Amino acid sequence: MLEVADLSLHYGRHVALNRVSIRVAKGETVVILGANGAGKSSLLKSIAGMTKPDKGTVISFGKQAITGVPAHRVVELGIALVPEGRGVFGDLTVEENLALGAYAKRARIDAEDSRAFVYELFPKLRERRAQYVNTMSGGEQQMVAIGRALMSKPDLLMLDEPSLGLAPVVVGELFKSLGRIRERGLALLIVEQNVKMSLSIADRGYLAEAGRIGGENTAEGLLGDPAVQRAFLGAAH
Repeated sequence: MLEVADLSLHYGRHVALNRVSIRVAKGETVVILGANGAGKSSLLKSIAGMTKPDKGTVISFGKQAITGVPAHRVVELGIALVPEGRGVFGDLTVEENLALGAYAKRARIDAEDSRAFVYELFPKLRERRAQYVNTMSGGEQQMVAIGRALMSKPDLLMLDEPSLGLAPVVVGELFKSLGRIRERGLALLIVEQNVKMSLSIADRGYLAEAGRIGGENTAEGLLGDPAVQRAFLGAAH
């Protein structure tokens, strides 16, 4: 489904990504682990059309090349991004935020079905659909962000640090919801530092370090990787 080959990205003289290659198959959940500054967010933004990668980069989705395609066209093709920091419209209601997610042509015809699924997934949002988002908790705002992305009817949902700043009990609920999204056949590409939670729903993953991404591994393999254990699970060096 998604193929990224030799993705490099520079911000001036700073190398954000250096010849990164990843893949996500249809219906698959893939996690990218890595510390802050490893280039994970830059990778998702490059796929989403929000940043322009260096020449030589090849990004394809389905059978279509999408390298350099603008962000609104990427959404139309079936890729949605939930950015770090959520990016919700705080001065709009829950219902209005969700409606904005369905602007893509591919999403409009099934907007009511998509909204029904979002409210089934996050019952709190149904109860508070007329509430302004800036009055909601961080966890509730993340629900709005994910719901808005789902309204675009994606085939691939990308999430950038979805658990950031959330209480442990909320993180557990969030990943249960992502598991339910996965069960519906959506492919997920998740950038995350919560190793145990993210790998509990993943098929495969990658470890990002300083602009590079290592070879793919199974979720079980990553949990047993000494580098992952040292960096994220508190194992001794």
